[in-house]
Amino acid sequence: METNLAELPVRVFCVLSQELGKDNLWIKVVDFDQDPIYSMKQIDIDTFLKRDNCCDQVLRRWGNRGQTVGDLLARLQLLSRTYEDEFDIVQFQLRQVLRWVPYPEEQVTMTFDEQFIRLECKAQGFPTPQIKWYTNDSKEPVHTGRVYTILRCKCSTEHQYKCVAINQVPEGLSFSEHYRKPGKLWNSVLESDFVDVTSCVRDDELCESCKNFEMGRLSQILAEDEKVETKSVPVRPNLDVTLRAADKVALVMSNCSYVHLPELITPHCDAQTLADALQKMNYKTVTLADLTLDEMRYFIREYKKLIGDGVYAVFYFVGHGFEVNGQCYLLGVDAPADAHQPQHAMSMDWLLSIFRDKQPALNLLLLDVCRKFVPYDAIGAFVEYSEQFKKFHRAHRNMVYGYSTSGGVGAYEVKGEVNGVFMKYLKNHVQLEISVIDMLNKVLLDIGDDQKVCDLQVPEIRSTLTHPRSLADPLIFDGHTASFDNHTIHWRLMHELPNPATIRFETQQLVATIWFQFCGNFTNKVYVLSSIADFRPSQEDNEVEETEEASENALNHRAFVEFPEELHCSDAKEYSDDEEGVSMYWILSGLQKIKKENGLSCEVHLRHVNDLEKTIEKKHVDIGHILITRIKCLQ
Repeated sequence: METNLAELPVRVFCVLSQELGKDNLWIKVVDFDQDPIYSMKQIDIDTFLKRDNCCDQVLRRWGNRGQTVGDLLARLQLLSRTYEDEFDIVQFQLRQVLRWVPYPEEQVTMTFDEQFIRLECKAQGFPTPQIKWYTNDSKEPVHTGRVYTILRCKCSTEHQYKCVAINQVPEGLSFSEHYRKPGKLWNSVLESDFVDVTSCVRDDELCESCKNFEMGRLSQILAEDEKVETKSVPVRPNLDVTLRAADKVALVMSNCSYVHLPELITPHCDAQTLADALQKMNYKTVTLADLTLDEMRYFIREYKKLIGDGVYAVFYFVGHGFEVNGQCYLLGVDAPADAHQPQHAMSMDWLLSIFRDKQPALNLLLLDVCRKFVPYDAIGAFVEYSEQFKKFHRAHRNMVYGYSTSGGVGAYEVKGEVNGVFMKYLKNHVQLEISVIDMLNKVLLDIGDDQKVCDLQVPEIRSTLTHPRSLADPLIFDGHTASFDNHTIHWRLMHELPNPATIRFETQQLVATIWFQFCGNFTNKVYVLSSIADFRPSQEDNEVEETEEASENALNHRAFVEFPEELHCSDAKEYSDDEEGVSMYWILSGLQKIKKENGLSCEVHLRHVNDLEKTIEKKHVDIGHILITRIKCLQ
């Protein structure tokens, strides 16, 4: 197992390269942040994809970094928790030994929310086991998959439930003969105990199927009492056709402050408007402002981790962009003045290649950008760039593109309006219980009735949606992936603000308090506030108290906060109220640029009101991780 990848026999090396090269499976092995052996930047991936036999070169690169077959197998086993059996074939080719991860005492976990009971099988091993669920009176499986979701209706108590995990080597493949030789263990089965769900059932509420059945039964009784002839006895339906979301996630990006391109006015307001509406419909909403191209790509990869089966996903970008050959390109705030080159923009081809292994129930992409065409002499480079994504192209169900304008046309801001044209009308319909297609059609009709812009901007809709899903469809928390609970915990942790920081200035007998408030939704912006109070020398380090009334000394001082240069901090402003007295506040943005492992740090400057330019005393403070900076800590 300590064989270096570069030293594998030629036949094994070629087979391994071939299997990892199928649909560029090797990209999933790449780690963008953590493992130095597997780390690779997007530009490196793009470079390898352009080469012939790119997977051979990737394996040699890993081998040159000292990677062994054992290292690779350990990595593939870790990835199997997310990708299930996608890496089984690769491990079979490396003659991996069949095994089970020790089966936990708790063979099946049972969790529930207001509507559903969620059973999850904990069996893991190689090959990835196939999980089948049975009831106490069924000979055939009633469900296949690691997670089985049951309604919390009393009808669920008619059965008990167990899972059977089957681990076996398939027949008819190149490696099958090696594993299925007489005397070798090539298959095994684990079976759980029956689980009784009675304790989780609710007596006070019926599922839709039982409710319809009961209503039909009561209607029939009433009809018989009134001697009205009934044609049929109601039949209990087998299917619940109500459209629901297993989770709701949204990534909202707005770019205004471009370094080399004209600044925009309304994107941040547009982003906050949409984010507020999505939050009210239970979307886990991330709102990010003024991102560079690399930052946009990074957060899209993070956003991808929240997407799974049954999820409703919304991606909204507002800022500068353009179109080439029917393909939209989005620009980060660091785009050069002449941005008509592929390396300076993010293509939707790239975004879809990142999402290629995801199948959400709704994938809504709202692009509020100009779609003007690039100069003719720039088209060639984009055509060549897009060739690398052809191998990823496939049919995408449940996808809706909502363009704020048509191809070749600009998207507009109207002077004096809070929102851009597209968001001005979208916000009126986004929370309606209608399909997203109808929602976008209403926006199109509203803009068509606006005499100022009807001849300048015409939205466009593209869709492969198979059901009339609405953004307002109910959320059921049924655990669409094995990591659903982790997503929720991480989401809550990322919303926590640090505790207020207290800084003592003993020589002045004063104490400064620095605290934070949200700028709307979870975002890369935050309000920073500071106040000054009197300090008692007898107080303990963490027991700072304010006197009932601030002294003249406290009232005559202010605490100014200075942050690292890479962050953008607004000018200081004063705010006063009856409870807090006079405070200073700033808007701090660009939190994603904080690279320090211990998070945010700052300097607090004590100054007198008679000379706010002169610092009397200053102190350094480590604040800790705040909002967006928690992402890397939680990985």
